[in-house]
Amino acid sequence: MSRAPLAAAILLVAPLLLAAADPPGDVGPCSRVPARDEATAAPDLVQARGEIVELGTSIRFTLRFAEPLVVPDRDGRPFRIDVVLLDPDVPAVDAGLYRDLNRILRYDAVPDAVTTTLLVPEAGQSRFLPPTIDGETFVLQVPGRTVVADEDETGTSPGLVQLRWGVVVRDEGSCDLLGNGRPTEPLVERDDASPVPIDDPVAVAPDRRPLLVGLGALVAVVGVSMLRRRARKHP
Repeated sequence: MSRAPLAAAILLVAPLLLAAADPPGDVGPCSRVPARDEATAAPDLVQARGEIVELGTSIRFTLRFAEPLVVPDRDGRPFRIDVVLLDPDVPAVDAGLYRDLNRILRYDAVPDAVTTTLLVPEAGQSRFLPPTIDGETFVLQVPGRTVVADEDETGTSPGLVQLRWGVVVRDEGSCDLLGNGRPTEPLVERDDASPVPIDDPVAVAPDRRPLLVGLGALVAVVGVSMLRRRARKHP
């Protein structure tokens, strides 16, 4: 039996277990933003994870930075963290340095900060609880109904699986983007809302753990098949 099915199965399972990584030390000038003289550097994003939690009613984003975040940011203009979203049921727009999005979850590192949800094409916005910041870890969670249409208007069935997300971190004219900064990452579904370490690869998607069992079984089947084939060739 060919090794191709085994490799394909590993590649299928692996993305479900890993948070999106971002290279450390890649903070640079923001594109399409006039250069500034200040030597301000945006916080250096190194890892991010987006999850559907609380029985499918909320979305949570856990970001990890290279160094602890200092908030509020009193040095010049406060830094900003934007989780950019794309709902395929709403027209995508371009705005400034942002491309192909229609929702933004925004945090500005000011005193008494909040999470602001921007519905870009509709020019609407709402405010929610601020993110939780613990050293270099940033956790932002909002109800799904604030970003997508709810099928039955009860707040229990927003269509969150279809969303794609990305991250833009900015301070003055300095930026760090997750990937190219566009919302392309899928959300991972979780069974509960309890926080997990962002660098725990299994905890990223505990509801996918049966896939690991299935992968183990596949490896065993492949191994047995290969042994039997060799036995037939070399009696």
